[in-house]
Amino acid sequence: MIDKIFTLVIAPVFVGLVLEMISRWLDEKDDN
Repeated sequence: MIDKIFTLVIAPVFVGLVLEMISRWLDEKDDN
């Protein structure tokens, strides 16, 4: 049960952080 909650909470946060990092990286690439 704890594993399920952990996955439901951490997965979206992890994905959000990854997408944020990728979008920032792409923005920095475009600036150069």
